[in-house]
Amino acid sequence: MTPRNWFGVALLFLFMPVNIPLWNIVFDLIGLNVQGVFVVPPLFLLGAIIIFYPSRQKKDSTAINNNEEE
Repeated sequence: MTPRNWFGVALLFLFMPVNIPLWNIVFDLIGLNVQGVFVVPPLFLLGAIIIFYPSRQKKDSTAINNNEEE
């Protein structure tokens, strides 16, 4: 796995919707006036997109390999 994929996995685990109460506590401790309900789902989806959407290099190498086979 690439570092990009590991970052996506980390985002998925850190920002799982189950962790919203923990993030609310963290935001209160830091002093941010933000609710976890508005922050956690977009970051969770970003992690999923990072994992499942191929990188540009991987896309290019796949396209090159497909053209060589034809």
